Amino acid sequence: MFRHHTFDKLVSQMSIEERLSLLEKIRASSKMISLEPLYVQKDADVQGISFEEQYKREPWLIRILYRIIGLFTNKAAAKAFEDRRILLMAKNVEAGSLGVFDYRQNHLQGGFFVSLVELKQAARFFSNVLDTGKDRGAFYAILGSLEMEDIHQRLQNECGPRAILASNPNIRPSDLRHAVMNAMDETLQSIPDMERGIMYHHARSLDYLKDLSSFLFDRFILAFQDSTGGHLCRISATVRELMLNLDKILFSLRDPPLPSLFEALFIYELGAKAGEPEFKMDRELESLLDRAEKALATIRNFNSKIPLTRMIRCVTRNVDYFPTQASGGEDWFKMYRNYWKRQLETELAEYFAQKRHQDIVESLEDFFDTRLEPLTYVASEKNLDGFPLPEAFTLSFLNAFNSILDGKINLVLQPVVMEGEFTRREDKLGLTEAYNNVMHAAGQIRLLDAKLSSTGEYGKRYLQIKQEPEALPVKRRKMQLIQNDASREAWGIIDRSREGMKMIGSVLEVISSRDTCIEHGRLSNFDKLAGKRPAVFTRNVKEAVRSLKQTLKVLNDISEDSKSA
Repeated sequence: MFRHHTFDKLVSQMSIEERLSLLEKIRASSKMISLEPLYVQKDADVQGISFEEQYKREPWLIRILYRIIGLFTNKAAAKAFEDRRILLMAKNVEAGSLGVFDYRQNHLQGGFFVSLVELKQAARFFSNVLDTGKDRGAFYAILGSLEMEDIHQRLQNECGPRAILASNPNIRPSDLRHAVMNAMDETLQSIPDMERGIMYHHARSLDYLKDLSSFLFDRFILAFQDSTGGHLCRISATVRELMLNLDKILFSLRDPPLPSLFEALFIYELGAKAGEPEFKMDRELESLLDRAEKALATIRNFNSKIPLTRMIRCVTRNVDYFPTQASGGEDWFKMYRNYWKRQLETELAEYFAQKRHQDIVESLEDFFDTRLEPLTYVASEKNLDGFPLPEAFTLSFLNAFNSILDGKINLVLQPVVMEGEFTRREDKLGLTEAYNNVMHAAGQIRLLDAKLSSTGEYGKRYLQIKQEPEALPVKRRKMQLIQNDASREAWGIIDRSREGMKMIGSVLEVISSRDTCIEHGRLSNFDKLAGKRPAVFTRNVKEAVRSLKQTLKVLNDISEDSKSA
């Protein structure tokens, strides 16, 4: 799952001991992450009874006083009460957070500006580390491997097609996919409520951190003017909206992310760099954790210094205002299920492809009466360090085809090529070229195989790049270019052989039919080639045509598999 695979795949190059050591280091170091709340509600911030209810609960003398004030200010007594409360709240905010807010001037001050810039820097860190790519489900699978280890193991080891076949060997292929998906859904439905709750908390934290990292800090900061008295910002309608949005995000993020969220994020982050030169896991891990804790501390510090909720009550003249909880994390289960559905569908496709491949191998070995041998230097089950060439199986098939080419087919083909007199000269030239292409394929395959060795043209370059101290994405691109070069050469051999077989088959088919109406492929010396047993010769030609047609059909099938590999 690393960027695309599960935790085991992320660190597939490591031994079991190294994998456990990595996770232990992350979990030990993640203790640096404080669980202290990010947003501590003060008594004055807590949502209580409404303003109207509070006014009703005031002593009768106080209410009479506000009626008198209302007469002089031409306001309702309740409105006068609200104005007084807002003014007192503003004075408390100004006194408790000096240099942050000026209610009468309707300004945010330099203290707010400094804290806002610091918060932007903290959000920038999360913006970088939260880049989980387009496939959020893959990231949830990493989280699941940490928080729901039993579920993860069952999805990985008990729901795939091979596991289903092991427990139910008589299942029909048409029912296998349904059984795999049923096993997956049954496993997912068995997730305990506590673990579901933890995953939901992770998903919400992730969404809220992303909301913070995408907040329009620059627009807010640019609203401040650098005056002689420091940075000032007039609280316009746009600024009020920014304040409301920021307060909603910070309130939603009041509970800190759990350390295991950062464990998964850092597995995700560090795994992509594991093959880079000068990469030091311990150093990178310590740096990320230290920056994460500092970023979280900055959020706590902002919430401590800036009483944003009470400031908004003053600015909006709404003493009943209270931030709402943002939505987030609700779709984690859907993404998690979709990820595992894709994984299992991939396993099913691989299983059916391998079964189809094995069926082809068995039928071909019966057809050729010989074993299909892999190329010497190509990656295979016997040679895991070989050169990865998707077209290798097709080339092995062409090699095996030479056994029947040298037998019955060549028994009738060689005399036609060597001694046949065609009514059209171009037919003779075309047949000779096709025959040479097919006959020379085995030698060309041997030459290509040699190029794939550690001392060959492709294999040597591939090995050198594999050992270069470069970033993994760069190495992969270079290695892919070499694979593309080798594949182009392989397809040249395959396509020349295919076209040669088509040409040979069409000529032999005309010869076997002896149709005088067909100009192309007609022999003028058929009787000479057929000798005293023309019926036997014709039967052998027809048998060669059938073999070529069957060979072409199989060649097209397996070469299409190579293209989709």
